[in-house]
Amino acid sequence: MQLWALLLILAIAKKAVVHLNPPWITIFKGEKVTLTCHGFNSSKLGTTWWYENQQLQDSWSTNSIETNQAGEYRCQTQDSALSDPVNLVVSSDSLILQTPYSVFEGDTLTLRCRGKHKKIKDVAYYKDEKKLYYFLENSDLSISIPQVGLSYSGNYHCTGDLIYILVPWGKMSRKVQLQVQELFPSPELKITTSQPTEGTPVTLSCDTQLPPQRSDTKLHFSFFRDDGVIVSGWKESQELQIPVVWREDSGSYWCEAKAVTQNIQKQSNHVKISVKRIPISGILMETQPSGGQVTEGEKLVLICSVAQGTGNITFSWHREGIKASLGEKTRCSLKEKFVLSAVNETDAGKYYCTANNGISTTSSLRVNVTVEIPVSQPLFNISALGAQAAVGDVVAFHCQALRGSFPIQYQLYHEKEILENKMASSGVAVSFNLTMTTRHSGKYFCRANNSFSCQFSEILTLSISVPIRSQKNMATVGITVSLISIFIFIIVAPVFYFKLRRKSGRSSVPSPYRASPISNLQEPVYSNSSAQMESIYVNSVIKDTVYSELWSTEQGKASKLNPVVGDVVYSEISSKEHGKEANNAKNPPEDKDSSAVYAQVKK
Repeated sequence: MQLWALLLILAIAKKAVVHLNPPWITIFKGEKVTLTCHGFNSSKLGTTWWYENQQLQDSWSTNSIETNQAGEYRCQTQDSALSDPVNLVVSSDSLILQTPYSVFEGDTLTLRCRGKHKKIKDVAYYKDEKKLYYFLENSDLSISIPQVGLSYSGNYHCTGDLIYILVPWGKMSRKVQLQVQELFPSPELKITTSQPTEGTPVTLSCDTQLPPQRSDTKLHFSFFRDDGVIVSGWKESQELQIPVVWREDSGSYWCEAKAVTQNIQKQSNHVKISVKRIPISGILMETQPSGGQVTEGEKLVLICSVAQGTGNITFSWHREGIKASLGEKTRCSLKEKFVLSAVNETDAGKYYCTANNGISTTSSLRVNVTVEIPVSQPLFNISALGAQAAVGDVVAFHCQALRGSFPIQYQLYHEKEILENKMASSGVAVSFNLTMTTRHSGKYFCRANNSFSCQFSEILTLSISVPIRSQKNMATVGITVSLISIFIFIIVAPVFYFKLRRKSGRSSVPSPYRASPISNLQEPVYSNSSAQMESIYVNSVIKDTVYSELWSTEQGKASKLNPVVGDVVYSEISSKEHGKEANNAKNPPEDKDSSAVYAQVKK
């Protein structure tokens, strides 16, 4: 279990790197070179060295070693994998060509031609037998070739004249095979899926790997689509996340990686992405106000939405009976609105909407839109000619609103009082018929109401008159009633009088002039006696009516209303004309016989 874990760690960990000082892989015999092992975490100690695939026991935990022996060297730290081999060459030749341990594209290549303990001149450098440079100076010379590419790989050697006691001897070095390594391989474009669905995210990754020796090189990445469309400019991240892809995003994609300092740029493979579109489904049209009921002059909003559907969706709104669409909108959205700013009566009807995303088209159900019309001011008129009528006439009041949604309620007002209500379901005028009395005089108007608005009509004034013939008849009746009342009184009054006289034990026909002395009265005239008393009181009030009063008293008692002395009875007969009252009343006599009767008539 621990072995598998170790192998996994080694596979994931980066390789250690061996650096040479001086940097040449070929040295003369007797010279030494220092090898240093570089890991990736300086805080962790411990380095292991291998020479010819055998571990150097005395080099444990030593970061650097010095050697002059030819062969293959490797190293490893606790946090790094085993390094690539370094082949050190120790030469006994009189002329050698020194090259660096590793050369990567974009590096500056340095070549050095050396003679052992001797000066050289007329130095020339060759690559694959082709002369590159030629120098005449009498010294150990080196050349530097900047920004080398992979094409600089090949077999190199040098030639020069060694000076032996002032005599030049021409020499040629051994050939050295030089391999210029890739700074990084061409990137590989990877995608999460080659057939994403519209509306879903896609991640593109531009994968490449720097060698351990150049792990500190800065790379930038860029992504492209068909015809060089730049999806993303240069950036350090090798990943590009597209939050939402649409069908228009389908195409061939690739990426490029660039080493900023070395100015090396490489392009990836091409990857085809085909974005799938979801058909439209679940289309619905709604209205604001809800229910499709809108008042004339108000705003009507038609809202079209779909439950599913990807890509740019073209929404269009229609009304039955009209071929052309009311309007269209293309959006990458599942819901859009169309507004009728001010509707009128002709805008009523059935509406629907459609949605199209290029692969499917669907229509919504019809929504019935009704335009409610407020009532107009009603027209109001009275059938009476000249707005005048007589008592007993039947007058018709007509009320009609020329515009307004039905049903309409009409109300007839007299002054501020509602007389009648009627409901109309059509455009005909509503009539209110009333039989006139004197109290019907005054101001009239009507009101129309259809629950959206109400309006009042103009105010009309109606006058009610009483016919002259009726007034004369009433006067005649009043006079007749008055005469009958007087006649009845003349007949009835003596009867009551004689009846009272018999009950008092007196003569039925007393002397009108007989009177008892006042000193013989036993009780005051206005005393409240408990003795029995009979009285008859007749009072009629009618136009031209005769008012009469008859009183009877027992001896020695009197009524509170009419003063009585002894047995005297006072009676009063009055008559009134219509609207007039005659008053010629005279005070009754004070000193008369108790049985006398006094009468007074007003006319």
